[in-house]
Amino acid sequence: MHNKFLWAAIVWTLFLTYFCLTGSSQIPQANWLNIPNKDKAVHFIFYFVFTLLWCLYFWSKKNYSYSKTIVLTFFMAVVYGIIIEVCQGAFTADRSADIMDVLANTAGSALAVLVLWFLKKKKQ
Repeated sequence: MHNKFLWAAIVWTLFLTYFCLTGSSQIPQANWLNIPNKDKAVHFIFYFVFTLLWCLYFWSKKNYSYSKTIVLTFFMAVVYGIIIEVCQGAFTADRSADIMDVLANTAGSALAVLVLWFLKKKKQ
């Protein structure tokens, strides 16, 4: 069962990486979706899902405790988000590193942690 979660987490991470490092001119624009700071909302959702999927994978391995998984995955998401932003600034022509993207990534991951914590509490 944990292989399913591993593949889902890897595919999502590759998807996230591709869209964050692809030139913005090559990504279809959702002009019909009129949301202020749409880019930040996308970062938030990307890292919310990233955190959920990696937590599910680590929990499926049975040798990670709840709190250890949450801390590990949150740390992994924050560090990965920072690395992606640095790569955007260093390796893409029409993107730049943005601290606000890092904050949106971190907020998405933090909300995932809170949702998981709430669901665990509710289950007990």
